[in-house]
Amino acid sequence: MLSVVMAFDPWTPLAFFVVGLVVQLFLGRVPLRGTARPLLFFFILGALGFIGSNALFYNPPPGEAVTVLWSSGVLRITAEGLRVGISLTMRIVAIVIFSILFVTTTDPTDFVLSLIQNAHFPFRLGYGILVAYRFLPLWRTELGIIRSAHRIRGVGERTTLRGRWNQLRRYAVPLLASAIRKSERVAIAMDSKAFGALPQRTYYRKQTVTWADWGMLVGALMVTSLILLTLARFGLLRGYGVIPAD
Repeated sequence: MLSVVMAFDPWTPLAFFVVGLVVQLFLGRVPLRGTARPLLFFFILGALGFIGSNALFYNPPPGEAVTVLWSSGVLRITAEGLRVGISLTMRIVAIVIFSILFVTTTDPTDFVLSLIQNAHFPFRLGYGILVAYRFLPLWRTELGIIRSAHRIRGVGERTTLRGRWNQLRRYAVPLLASAIRKSERVAIAMDSKAFGALPQRTYYRKQTVTWADWGMLVGALMVTSLILLTLARFGLLRGYGVIPAD
């Protein structure tokens, strides 16, 4: 991901996006149907936001010549602005594809336990994050219950902006109260089990780093190096530390 963030050309994030998509389909075995909607959303967001704004309002550095593709009054579309906009869009889409791959193929409990046991992450903070993650589907269920209760009482969904704001306020109060009650119960349960009383703790599930994990890391580094070296060889790589962005 650091290579994608530090690159200013559209080819680097495009290459990583293709690699991430191939890994997701063939190694992660994640169906494309589950990722098409978020990818389409970010493609549209990038097309309307980053590409459009940079194409119209790109401000070149002093002394840089720009190629004007279209102009009308104070508005103009430049090739350099389009390149920057496409680069930003592909950067976001590449990050999204790897984020989807991580979320859909990684068990959150195993991930947090691995951070605590192997990366020496503070176990108090790690378990707090895990508990908060487990609360998310519960809040979604409770939101559905609250909405159903409102509809039974004749309070329907609002369509105006002001109505939606008032509706959000009505949902927020019971959700916040429920979250506080659940947090208190969890805190009492953790105190009753003497959670955090000792600097170290034992674990029922051991998470160990295997040779397959190291092989995956080495393979990822090799693929990253191959992509960057290939793009640099053909003069397509632009970014910090390799080739100055033009």
